[in-house]
Amino acid sequence: MDSELDVYALLGISADAGEKEVTRAYRAKALQHHPDKNRDNPDAARIFHDIKAAYDLLLDAPRRAAYDERRRAQLAKRQRQSALSGQRKRMKSQLERDELAARNRHAEQAARDQHMRAEAARFRDEAARDAGRRDRQMREHVRRADAERAQEAAEAAAASEADELDRSVRVRWDPELSHSRESLARVFSRFGELEEVVVAPVSDAARRRGHSQPASALLVFRSLAAAHALMNVPHEDALTRGFERFWARGAEPQAARDIAETLARASRIDGKAPPAAGRKSGRIPDISAIDLRQIPGSNLAFADFESLTLTRMRQRGAAAEQNV
Repeated sequence: MDSELDVYALLGISADAGEKEVTRAYRAKALQHHPDKNRDNPDAARIFHDIKAAYDLLLDAPRRAAYDERRRAQLAKRQRQSALSGQRKRMKSQLERDELAARNRHAEQAARDQHMRAEAARFRDEAARDAGRRDRQMREHVRRADAERAQEAAEAAAASEADELDRSVRVRWDPELSHSRESLARVFSRFGELEEVVVAPVSDAARRRGHSQPASALLVFRSLAAAHALMNVPHEDALTRGFERFWARGAEPQAARDIAETLARASRIDGKAPPAAGRKSGRIPDISAIDLRQIPGSNLAFADFESLTLTRMRQRGAAAEQNV
């Protein structure tokens, strides 16, 4: 019989079983594992022999006592080994957990470092883009400021060089609308400050003929830019609808063309389309290049306008001399 064999487990009894209980267990096991009943089991004879040896040992009191002592020592040893094995397993598991946690911490730290490097690179790129954008905005601001100064200088130069007729616009309308000097000033002052509004009287020849002719007036602006704005307003404008407009000189002054060129250059700098001068859409055509002296049906010839304007200028000069 194997010395490591547990005879109590073999017989299926407890360590404090008495002789009667040992005998009953032996008979049941011997009958169960008898070789004659287990011919197909090659280990049946060995098991039956171990059962008989266990029975003999447990019925021999000195041998049983020695066996129990040895068995208790083996059980204690196995328990100690089991405890140590469990402790080793726990220690091994703890070490594995610590190593995994350390690897995770290392991976997280590496990810944080990579993220910080990426953020730093992004901040540098954004700072460079912002600096470039600010530089472009500053250059654009300088260009626009230069363009505005050039435009203002051109307008100021044109206004200082333009005489009164250059700043004057002739308007013509249906006499049934019955416009007065004050109503005309209200309509056209939005384009710029007006120095004078001269409504042309109806001629004697027109009264004798007895048929209605278009009414007209002379608008004298304080600046050439205002006259230019009126001449180039879209014909669909609600306030100017019903009025025909002409330059008082019969053609667009050179100073007005200079203003148009300056505005076109400023518009190209701003990236916008320049205002279209002399639009030909709507009911009022652009006839600034036509000699107004050749227009039939006018109740006030070009020379009359010029005479009225020059007379008013002489009156202003005389009044200024009297005030001095």
